[in-house]
Amino acid sequence: MTRRTLLLLVLATAAWAADPTAAPKPSPSPKRAKALHAFVAARLDGEPTKTFLSGNIKIYGIWKGEALKTGDIVKAVWVAESFGYERKDVKITEGQVIAYKRDDDGIFSLARPSGGWPIGRYRLEFFVGNRLAETVHFTIEQDVTVEVR
Repeated sequence: MTRRTLLLLVLATAAWAADPTAAPKPSPSPKRAKALHAFVAARLDGEPTKTFLSGNIKIYGIWKGEALKTGDIVKAVWVAESFGYERKDVKITEGQVIAYKRDDDGIFSLARPSGGWPIGRYRLEFFVGNRLAETVHFTIEQDVTVEVR
């Protein structure tokens, strides 16, 4: 170590000891962009919602990439969390697509079963590769019926 380097080191240490705020602060790590954002809706052009009626024809899981890579596999897994039976967290179905650009987007849909939607809590999990990227929770409530006499 040269005399000049040693002198600079001593001066820097003395300045920091006199004023600890003068010490260099580590730069914050850059915030990682989420791979994608998602929501569920009752219509393709609809607004995001968290509640559906048992009479809804389909539920749409709409996603938009933010930091995808070409070739990423985007997978959606539909799960019944609690729907009136003893079994919980039952996988309903899943689907996947390949992303072709950073901000790719898409829609997964789930059609109403022939007996109607079971009332309960559900979730739609979005994965990019094997990593969970987003979870959207929603409920299905009893549809209103009107009796005409």
